[in-house]
Amino acid sequence: GRDQVRVMTVHGAKGLEAPIVILPDTLQVPTKAPMLVWLDADAMIWPPRRALHDPVTEAAYLAQIERRDREHRRLLYVAMTRAADRLYVCGWETMKAAPEGCWYNLVRAGIAEIAETVPDPWLARQLDDPAAAVLRLSCTQDAPPTAEPEGEAEPELPGLPPYALTLPPAEPAPPRPLAPSRPEADEPPVRSPIGDDDGRRFRRGLLMHRLLQTLPALPAEARRAAAESFLARPVHGLDPAARAGLAEEALAVIGEPALGALFGPDSRAEVPVIGRIGATVVSGQIDRLVVGKGSVLIADYKTQRRPPETAAETPAAYLRQMAAYRAVLRRIYTDRKVRCALVWTDGPRLMALPDALLDAHEPAPDA
Repeated sequence: GRDQVRVMTVHGAKGLEAPIVILPDTLQVPTKAPMLVWLDADAMIWPPRRALHDPVTEAAYLAQIERRDREHRRLLYVAMTRAADRLYVCGWETMKAAPEGCWYNLVRAGIAEIAETVPDPWLARQLDDPAAAVLRLSCTQDAPPTAEPEGEAEPELPGLPPYALTLPPAEPAPPRPLAPSRPEADEPPVRSPIGDDDGRRFRRGLLMHRLLQTLPALPAEARRAAAESFLARPVHGLDPAARAGLAEEALAVIGEPALGALFGPDSRAEVPVIGRIGATVVSGQIDRLVVGKGSVLIADYKTQRRPPETAAETPAAYLRQMAAYRAVLRRIYTDRKVRCALVWTDGPRLMALPDALLDAHEPAPDA
């Protein structure tokens, strides 16, 4: 449509159409043989040469050749159907005869009995042969089109339902996720052995969490060296005394006999948890989770606080956090008791949180 000649492969012309299509190179056939022979969908062999084929391999080889040739013939259909008005099928002979299955021979065999042989002046000049002719198959399309039969009247469509003509109701606001590890209420004041400035007060907790997350997976004899190497990185900005203090505290927590189950082979660190309790969506991360046959233990580290003397003195923010985790896990492990505890690293000390204490802080199921 733009007074241009477009040169394309048949693959590239799929889906296109042009008033005139010329196929200039139709005397070739694919000759590349497969190097890898697939016996079925899961077995492949690589014979160095065809002379080494056994009967099974030869049969599979010939089947691949046949699939290749069928695809070549399918491409001929694509090429011929790109033409809207005229199609020219051309080629040039060499010293070797054209293969029997080439496109030119396939087209010639298909139209030989119905095509007209007509002289071609241009071809006569090129070949210096006044008798040079071509096969031409024409369809003038001058017959009137057949009138389509009148069909039945289209059925009357029903009217639109009322909801199609009215605005939808407002979407309800989704519940705001409750992140127990980021409590809304104020937390107890920070105790930081690293420094008194605000820029460093949270660093101790982050580093301690990282140590308690990774060290239990290492052999016991390798933990101290790994902790010291990690804390000595310049990015942490710790002096030798601070590094030693953090390493000792982390190793003491992991080595505390009362905390053995939390760091055993059946425990998991930094476990994401999300669920819905009534209208409240709980989303957080459990520091340590142990799933046993009859019970589930969840624990959270408290690294920057002085531990209270009793569980009843635990800040309300921590009780709400653990109660929310417990409520979600109770929906997952319906056949087991879910126990909660806080690990105070300043000690270290494991503090179990009684169910009665957590009940008052659990998200309401119908809230």
